[in-house]
Amino acid sequence: MGRPHGKHSHVQDQELITNYDLVGSAHAMLNGITLDVASSDFANQHVDADEYYTPIDDGLNSQDFHGRVYLFPPSGAYYWDKKNERWKKTEVSNPTLISSHAVWFQKLFKAWYKQHVTEAIFFSNNMDMFRYEQIIFDLPICILRTAPTLLKNSSKGVTNHKTGSSFVVYLPSNKNPEKGIDDFRNLYAEKGRVIY
Repeated sequence: MGRPHGKHSHVQDQELITNYDLVGSAHAMLNGITLDVASSDFANQHVDADEYYTPIDDGLNSQDFHGRVYLFPPSGAYYWDKKNERWKKTEVSNPTLISSHAVWFQKLFKAWYKQHVTEAIFFSNNMDMFRYEQIIFDLPICILRTAPTLLKNSSKGVTNHKTGSSFVVYLPSNKNPEKGIDDFRNLYAEKGRVIY
């Protein structure tokens, strides 16, 4: 799940949902998604994860990541609230803030590194991730050839939403990483440039 960028990004009842093609590829790559860590009841009707965290569950601060994870983070900016020891989203623009995609990826990467997450697919339409989290270049990545059309769910209903440049990062299983990386190359090569 993500939130739209731009003029109407302040509207809190909007969410972006990964399209069926990319979700289908994630399911195929992971042999099923056991956990979507940034989702909603509606989004999971499309993602079809075994388990998912809604905004009320607060997957970023209050939940553990585990299993085969899919992540399309909500957009926005975050800051570290020292008093409450948690990440907080803000509408304020400031160069000291951190992209939500970077914050969510950091948590996913740590859980994968500690082997709580067995493998994962991270989808992002935030190209600034190339600056924020350059560790993604140590992992298999597919820069999508075309800007995907996502689903936008809002109080006005569900519509298509053309997003910008996007990419997919694969965090491979530690049991057989070579096979997983080969599978990622084979599955995503038709979608864009795979780098590893």
